[in-house]
Amino acid sequence: MAFRTTKAFDCFMAGLDPAARERAAGELEAQVRALGALPPGPDRARELHRRVDAAQARFAALRPDVASRVRCGKGCAHCCRVWVGVTREEAALLARRVEAGTAVPDPRRLRAQQAWTSPSDFMGKDPADAACVFLDGAGACAVHADRPAICRAVLVASDPELCRLGDAASRVTAVLNPYVEVLVSAALTLDGEDAPAPGRHLAHELARLLGDTP
Repeated sequence: MAFRTTKAFDCFMAGLDPAARERAAGELEAQVRALGALPPGPDRARELHRRVDAAQARFAALRPDVASRVRCGKGCAHCCRVWVGVTREEAALLARRVEAGTAVPDPRRLRAQQAWTSPSDFMGKDPADAACVFLDGAGACAVHADRPAICRAVLVASDPELCRLGDAASRVTAVLNPYVEVLVSAALTLDGEDAPAPGRHLAHELARLLGDTP
């Protein structure tokens, strides 16, 4: 099976001995099968999100010393200005919010980002242009309950000012839950079957809904 994995999962795997690496790969394959057994569509995306949140809650219960240091919160939106791998089902879920009128994407940012398909496309851009189309003026997520799994995966235990400065290479302390990375990688693997790059899913879905062309 060809897996589509997160960079965090790849880094986690690189630090394991061969036996542990094989067990982690087996767990990823099991999660691909488990998620794949669910009916496809936006509701499967919601179930993925539920599982990711439950895994984060278990981690917080096991490591309260680490969880208590997490600094992420409403208004701290520096991570909301980078490329995010949104699956087709997550894009459909977000489009459902737009169709229902409970979320409105920023049209200027949507137009600017329609052709951006990789992390490098976001680098060096004006932060106002690179912000998520669902990020409001107060730095809050307008679709927080349905935000993508990858947005739920990474937490930061260092000063948010370091994130603002973009000092990720040396000083930002990310808290990564390996089991969450397994879940996100499983979703990306399912999404990778006959699919374009996940960076285009949300743009395509919103453009279809709003009658525009990426």
